[in-house]
Amino acid sequence: MLPILTSQQIRNADQYTIEHEPIKSSDLMEYAAKEFCNELEQLSDKDAALYIFCGPGNNGGDGLAIARIAEESFRKVSIFILASQKYSDDFEKMLKRQKKWGDSKLRYIENEKDFPSFQSKEKNPKPIIIDALFGSGLNKPLSGLAGQLVNYLNSQNAHRISVDIPSGLFADGKSDGILFHAHHTITFQSPKLSFFFPENYLSVGEWKVKDIGLDQKFIDSLACKNYLTEAEDISQKIIPRKKFDHKGTFGHGFIHAGSEGKMGAAILCARACVNSGAGLTTLHIQANQFSTINISVPEVMTEDVTSVIDLLKYNAFAFGPGTGTGDEARKTFLQLLSQIKSPCVLDADALNILATEKDCWKLIPKNAVLTPHLKEFDRLAEKTNSWEERHNKQVELSQQHSVYIILKGAYTCITTPEGKSFFNSTGNSGMAKGGSGDVLTGMIVSLLAQKYSAEDACIVAVYLHGLAADIAVENGNEHSLSASDIINNISMAFKKVLKIETSAF
Repeated sequence: MLPILTSQQIRNADQYTIEHEPIKSSDLMEYAAKEFCNELEQLSDKDAALYIFCGPGNNGGDGLAIARIAEESFRKVSIFILASQKYSDDFEKMLKRQKKWGDSKLRYIENEKDFPSFQSKEKNPKPIIIDALFGSGLNKPLSGLAGQLVNYLNSQNAHRISVDIPSGLFADGKSDGILFHAHHTITFQSPKLSFFFPENYLSVGEWKVKDIGLDQKFIDSLACKNYLTEAEDISQKIIPRKKFDHKGTFGHGFIHAGSEGKMGAAILCARACVNSGAGLTTLHIQANQFSTINISVPEVMTEDVTSVIDLLKYNAFAFGPGTGTGDEARKTFLQLLSQIKSPCVLDADALNILATEKDCWKLIPKNAVLTPHLKEFDRLAEKTNSWEERHNKQVELSQQHSVYIILKGAYTCITTPEGKSFFNSTGNSGMAKGGSGDVLTGMIVSLLAQKYSAEDACIVAVYLHGLAADIAVENGNEHSLSASDIINNISMAFKKVLKIETSAF
């Protein structure tokens, strides 16, 4: 897991590394600048003119170091320093290392008249603006000349790249006011929590983390509650299969889903359960739909919603995809929920019923998994004013009710009863289509039936769900991606994570 450190934790890691390596803070800055430039060369045309804007703090010092290194590769490098009465010590050290720079290369911005022109010839590549004005230490909105400069830079026809964090954006919370709009952000050591909130995408753009050598043992010792999942985390969590295992080993998943006109949700959920490894899968549906299921998913068994059934023979339960929220659907769901003690997943209409039946929260077993999309979550938690507020509410609900909540989106977030958050790193915009959530529910109930812990089932299913979608668009595109495409690539997602090589026997 890649820890998502707070700005204070990163500062502490910086200081610890400087004191215990030992390494000078200015040398650490040089290393960060080299890592930035390595990535910059991958993103940019070296014939493009580079305009580097430096603030008075350490982020500006990074910018000065980047400028000196970039001169070796880029055709034209210009440096602009936001005038200030005080500069950080490391900024001053970096400035002294640039003795060869004259006024033609290094200029101070004292008012709007000092803003540079970005006009370039048609045949030249688009200019590149490097934002090294303000870093993660910023604690108030941009204003005055700094705000005017950022607005001016945002209006230019240029490629914009931020150093560590876009100027004006707060690392740990909601940002108000003027923000630099980066196309790319190259951040150091750890992603910032604010990167994962949709309201900040215009500012952050696409981002990448560069390891700058901060002391890993110290980082591991920090009390971290937010994490980004990576492929190696998933491969370690997948339970290996043994030669003499049988279908009973891999559990029996029960799925209460579907209704007239919405049997597709039940079919997608059941197919995903089968394809994710459950030994047995049963759909709890209306009897007049049995033939539909038998033809569409012959691997799946059926139970009539009007029959009395033995729930003890099932290892995990899923409720909600396509069931509707009418009186009969509501009655059946609440009755089933009151009887089960095994792991369960609540999705779609189960969540919509839960939102209107607040008393039924007490029926939900501990460590149950809830999988809302944005609107479903807002119905459960009441509307919030920002993504930071929504995330805090998600954590609060998980802790209050001892459940796992998966808030689906670009960086699907899993919150736990212990107050931790796991953000997902796979997936694409093609998944924003009906049926994708039904697939995820089927994958989770499958893993729960196979005796994965609730936390591991959530993390593994969400990652593989997104990875299957990414594999699907490698030979297609995001516009045409369907939920069935995701199911059809679950096998390849497992294979990619486990690095299994097929061989002939």
